Amino acid sequence: MNSAIYAHGTSGVPLSIEVSVGLGTVRDLRKLLLDAAYTVRGNAGTAVVLLFKCGFTPARLAAELAEFQGVVRHDIADRVKVLAIDTRQQIDGVLHEYVDANQFEVLRGQSEAFSVGTPTSSSREVVQFLLLRRWLRGLGPIKTADLATQSGASSPTVSAAIKAIEPDVLRTRDRQVALKSFSPESWHKWLTKSAEAQTVRFVDRSGAPRTPEKLARRLSALGRKDVAIGGVLGAMHHFPAIDITGAPRLDILIHGTYHADLSFMEEFDAGLVRDDSPEENARVVVHFTNRSESYFDIENGTAWADVLDCLIHMWKAGLTHQVEDLISYLCRQAPPPVQ
Repeated sequence: MNSAIYAHGTSGVPLSIEVSVGLGTVRDLRKLLLDAAYTVRGNAGTAVVLLFKCGFTPARLAAELAEFQGVVRHDIADRVKVLAIDTRQQIDGVLHEYVDANQFEVLRGQSEAFSVGTPTSSSREVVQFLLLRRWLRGLGPIKTADLATQSGASSPTVSAAIKAIEPDVLRTRDRQVALKSFSPESWHKWLTKSAEAQTVRFVDRSGAPRTPEKLARRLSALGRKDVAIGGVLGAMHHFPAIDITGAPRLDILIHGTYHADLSFMEEFDAGLVRDDSPEENARVVVHFTNRSESYFDIENGTAWADVLDCLIHMWKAGLTHQVEDLISYLCRQAPPPVQ
């Protein structure tokens, strides 16, 4: 994920700050350096490239930078500064060196947001998520422009998302849209596509694993508003009367991208170790929301994922029958839509 920020440097000249998260290939690094070279060639400023969670060793990164400086004019190469960042605290030192003091606070906030992976765009599935959410709550039609704003998706993405479920969509004369139904085929496609999103898995190496319920209570004690409990436990919270089997694991949902900071995992259970191997039985699975709004339900200090997110987690876990039962219940309980 790359994000560009334009500002004024300490000497008043134009400054470009490129924040890259998870860079791991030589091809991507060289493209980033070339883009930075074009940027500084067009003005008298400096390009600062911040590499968060970079996949290169210091020696390999230094070698690539030496190669770059060997093939690019010195007056351009000298104005491209590349820094590997391990922690957000290092941002301050970099910005103090290169950024005008009047813009320091704003740029620090923007750089930190990019570094932790705050979502900046949305998919078709997020647009359909919002339409589903409104339908299940009996809300009326919405303008496609408002749907784009709320989902964080572009207008073409909104149009494509609606077209993909056209038989289920109600269109009004004033160009608003809503769901009039959601077929089993549409549910299947939406769940399957949504469940393709990347996850992070943690296994227990302590020898005395805690139950998902106890893990959820310890997570709740952290008071995080950007980390919600989902999966089976989240579904049971929303609909305690539903007969769902006990949670086989703890599913949590982070309002951020796959590159979000997961260091908090040690805070609530030091016995958890990351292991993304599908052969391992995960105790905790971390999911990520790629939308501008989390739609978490905060209750007594605990964040709970939306029931639709819980369905995605359960579907990904292979709990097909439980998902189908919960969908049937949700559809029966949904109020009639407001016309």
